[in-house]
Amino acid sequence: MATPTPSTNTPSKHLAAFSSPAPRSIPGMINFDSPAALGLSLESVVGMGISMSGMGMSGMGMSGMGLTASAMGRADEDDRRRRLEAVIATLKMKPGRVSEEGIIALCKKEGLEVMREPQSGNRAMLTLLIGNEAMCEIQLRDGEIDTVKLELASDRPEIGYGTSGSKILLQSLRPLPGMTRINLTLERFSHNLDKLLRMDKLSAPENGGVSCYQAVFGVYTSLKKLFEHEKKMALAVMDASTPYADQKAEREVLCKKSGRPRINAGSCIGLSLEYWMDRRHIIPPKPHLKSASTKGKDKMDIDSPPISDLEEGDPDINKIYSLTIECESSPSSMYSPIRISDSWISSAIEKPADSSDINSLPNLLLNRPTLDWLEPAPTYLPSAVPEGSHDAMNLDTAPGRLPNIRFIAKFNPPLVVPLSVVVTIHQSLGLDVPQDIRPTTFVGLALRPGEADPGLAGIAGEGTLEVQSEKRVLVPTTGGGEEERIHANSLYVPKTEYSRAIESLPFQHPRQLVDILPTLRQFAFTTSLLQYTFLSPSPSAPPGQNQNQSQNQTQTSHSLDLKSLTTTPPLSAESRQKHMQLDATLSYAQPLTTTQPSQPTPRLSIHLPHPSSSPQNPNPNPTSLLSFLLSGPSAQPNPPLTLTFDVLPNADLNISDQNVVRMEEVGDGGGDGGDRGDGGVQGFQERIKRVARALEISGDLGVWGEWLRREVSRE
Repeated sequence: MATPTPSTNTPSKHLAAFSSPAPRSIPGMINFDSPAALGLSLESVVGMGISMSGMGMSGMGMSGMGLTASAMGRADEDDRRRRLEAVIATLKMKPGRVSEEGIIALCKKEGLEVMREPQSGNRAMLTLLIGNEAMCEIQLRDGEIDTVKLELASDRPEIGYGTSGSKILLQSLRPLPGMTRINLTLERFSHNLDKLLRMDKLSAPENGGVSCYQAVFGVYTSLKKLFEHEKKMALAVMDASTPYADQKAEREVLCKKSGRPRINAGSCIGLSLEYWMDRRHIIPPKPHLKSASTKGKDKMDIDSPPISDLEEGDPDINKIYSLTIECESSPSSMYSPIRISDSWISSAIEKPADSSDINSLPNLLLNRPTLDWLEPAPTYLPSAVPEGSHDAMNLDTAPGRLPNIRFIAKFNPPLVVPLSVVVTIHQSLGLDVPQDIRPTTFVGLALRPGEADPGLAGIAGEGTLEVQSEKRVLVPTTGGGEEERIHANSLYVPKTEYSRAIESLPFQHPRQLVDILPTLRQFAFTTSLLQYTFLSPSPSAPPGQNQNQSQNQTQTSHSLDLKSLTTTPPLSAESRQKHMQLDATLSYAQPLTTTQPSQPTPRLSIHLPHPSSSPQNPNPNPTSLLSFLLSGPSAQPNPPLTLTFDVLPNADLNISDQNVVRMEEVGDGGGDGGDRGDGGVQGFQERIKRVARALEISGDLGVWGEWLRREVSRE
């Protein structure tokens, strides 16, 4: 199979990125949903110049732009020497391999004090003093990492930062599944160590002595209080006999409410606010825990691991999108600084909606509760004037100063959203709109990250971009077995929508993060859905993507069951004869149901062959697709299945057009509101909701498409 590559009919034009000396603000009415609008805004509103220095072509060097040494002229000796020194400097920055010597060398490079204490039995203890706040003890046995213990001076019993942090640091010093020990480096350990060092440096006395850990713990305490309240409300509406009720309630809050806060989650040191989970309805079975026994004692039950820990066993199914909340240096005169408080939200959590309050109107319209957020008092630095000093004119040492530190949320993984959504999010947080606007697209950033972005080909947006891929899907047969079917997938993007990957956002109050979660979920679901079907496996895939997929095979197969997604062996020759064409068109709509009508909403139109057609002849009639679209549905007795749905905030799905469920097929008989046999509009709407829910559960266009064809064949 040829490597899938995007193609376009647009004439190729090399574009520079855009940088501007213009004022750092863009009016809210500017819309970047088209190349023409972007070009107009760049010329007349923002007045940006064109600069090659701001190209920002990820993964594209000089050779990728068609420029070689022969074309540019032979580089002089000084230039070649500078490049060689840069390569050597880069190599020196990379951490070494996991070993006692490697850890000691890493600590020396980071300026950390490390002490080695020999112990009996070929053991040794390395004690790392991570500034004034943290200490890490690493015990080695026969040169191998045995245990890791992290201690934090400002830790709290209800936080347990040291306990969970120790597990993460130990995991970062052990090989990942499928990795050999000889290839194990200190890269993951160094990344977490850098986080601890940055937090300690910001909390140092020379920077004011305000504990960033305490500030983050305060935010966690308030978000945890909100999470527990919403989880309790979710459990209250569930039936007592609902299986996996606790997990379902947690995931409902994670994906539809205010998110799930966690300290030291997965492989990430620090506070994470998880806001989306792929296929949250697919719950992996709990591991069977056997009771343990010791000599002379009765059997003792082992405590079950937390629900969140069970989800980390299969991230390929339940991939999680999160915001890592940290601190960074920032002048307090330019941006609101951090505040140390556990009271970002009241104990009551909710408050009565006030129709006179403009902030309460969206909640009244959507019939949802209004959260009772609080504004903690500012955190001031103590006076830095030494005892006996009377230098009252020194403003830097005057009492009542604010810390030059702010909160920042880092996206894990980075989230690709339209450029106009980037502007809206920044404005909602009171941030300046980014000026480094680049002509990058969703296809280039999310589906083909290792290739030149299609947006660099031109700004006119002429022609339709097409992305192709293949995937294997297990399809149940009439005899109760399964067969493999190849899906030839095509994604069409008729209109260029410039996009950007958001990596981090400064914020002042956790309320601001909770307010933008519905928008983040909207594009997280869209990204996952299309990546799962059209992402080209590449070593340069963005963080969070599965990099273990073979580049010489089609994408991973999955079962049609909707309850479990199972990898399958390579295709047989017979199975390769069974294929199905799946066409999808990505556009952006302006639905009337959203509270922000100017914000683009992802719209997907799906085209599938009717189940009465064979895999070799997807269209039973000799009429082409173009002829069918021109002649209308009445031209064929069994036209292809078509559905169009919008991905709304909170990843709610709205099917706006379809020919799968027909009103005349529902019937006029009575019913109890079930999926089948219910007459009238209610039964029609229920069956359409069932189609949308199937897509939400599967999170896979191929699996969903085969399920649709099976349902239609049963009619």
